[in-house]
Amino acid sequence: MTWTVWVEWGAKVIGALGTGAGVLIAAISYRNQTRIKRAEWIKSLFEKFFEDPTYKDVRGWLDYNELAEKLSAPEKRSNEEKFTDFLNFFEFIGVLYSNKQLTYKQVCDVFNYYLRKIKSDADCQQWIDQYGFSKLKALLALL
Repeated sequence: MTWTVWVEWGAKVIGALGTGAGVLIAAISYRNQTRIKRAEWIKSLFEKFFEDPTYKDVRGWLDYNELAEKLSAPEKRSNEEKFTDFLNFFEFIGVLYSNKQLTYKQVCDVFNYYLRKIKSDADCQQWIDQYGFSKLKALLALL
């Protein structure tokens, strides 16, 4: 083999190794960015659900088994809107999970208690079935 053949062969090998290393680095970077994005999503959802007062009333209704009473109270319409917003929050989590933006473990690590409360409450299940919260229903089926 001549010197030029060795140089060409070496350049091809080095090029292939460089390309492979670049692909590997890009894959690792993408994986890390995906983890960071998921962590940001879950942090944002945690803050919205637990720190923002929007869902506080409904959380209390579920915690103290008052949902049925609240949905039939004189302020029924207002309570139904609050409850629907609460379920829409979990429907959105179901969408994020089904689109692989969040993992099942991440969802359960933060929201397992309320997902189980929703799943075990007959009024919640009736509402979910009646108003078609399909992503939430699919998420609850995994519990």
